[in-house]
Amino acid sequence: MGLQYRPLGAVTEILEEIGIEVTYAYEDLVFIKDNQFLLQFGTVGEILLFYVNVETDVAEAQQLFAAILPVASAQGFTLMPQGRYQISAGEGGNLSLQFFNDAPLQL
Repeated sequence: MGLQYRPLGAVTEILEEIGIEVTYAYEDLVFIKDNQFLLQFGTVGEILLFYVNVETDVAEAQQLFAAILPVASAQGFTLMPQGRYQISAGEGGNLSLQFFNDAPLQL
């Protein structure tokens, strides 16, 4: 039996174990403090997609991915590097989130 669909509690525990604080979750997205990356739940509970903020340099992204990967794997997750994303101010005080999947990350 796999993990439940969108297992936020398990993901929060994984990130806290390596010193990363979850600040917000919305639908299938998990945002973290300082916003270097975000996680997106896949179509099944075991899949986590890793997106890097456009302002995060490659070396830091690699370190973050390498820190999360073994802990996530030990809990039954498959962590998959995806692309980059950008958050900007949108209309009416809302935030706008844009994904760039054109070049998957080489982590």
